[in-house]
Amino acid sequence: MTDPYREAEATLGRLREEFQAGRISQQEFSDSLRRLRIKDDDGRFWAIGSQSGRWYVHEGGRWAEARPPSQLERKAVCVACGFENDLEADSCARCGGRRARGAPEGPGAVPVPDGPDAAPAAAETVIRALDLKSFAAFFGVLGLFAGFVLGLLAGVTGLFAGFLERLPAFFAEHRGDLVGGVSGSVVGALLGLLAGGAAGALLAAVSNGVLSLVGGIRFRRS
Repeated sequence: MTDPYREAEATLGRLREEFQAGRISQQEFSDSLRRLRIKDDDGRFWAIGSQSGRWYVHEGGRWAEARPPSQLERKAVCVACGFENDLEADSCARCGGRRARGAPEGPGAVPVPDGPDAAPAAAETVIRALDLKSFAAFFGVLGLFAGFVLGLLAGVTGLFAGFLERLPAFFAEHRGDLVGGVSGSVVGALLGLLAGGAAGALLAAVSNGVLSLVGGIRFRRS
């Protein structure tokens, strides 16, 4: 006969992996967690905590941590002498070895608030640096299109007349005709590409300096 509590623990492990991988949402995780509740022979409902994997029983109108029936007879085997201790024993009754339960513990272990309906912590993304080349390329393309439009307007209209006077006489002579429009758009596109690329690289460099001071920007994915 299969143990429903063991099956629920295995299912919880798979759900947590899917949630952390982004394959299910937090709402889907919570709904699936509620479906893992078990009703025992005494009519009590059992639910498993999403973070610790501990079991909770609903009695007296509230949830309380407890061991489900299937765990009452389980034993913890001492890794030093092989003696079967009680599951909750902190040390072996035969040899006195510590951590008979085999649960990982260390100075960095911190208890996490847990409950039968709690969802696991959302995955966190940290941005510590921006790519200079990507920013330069992105802003360079924007500058190219902006320069093309402005150069075309300058070549076929009187817009930016003062600027055109500083360029070779060719541009002033052909201002207002087709050649002026084509040449103005080409020069404008090239200038816009260079100016936009430089601005993008500078923005990324300044942003990286700020990110290095604040330790990056954190985003939580629910």
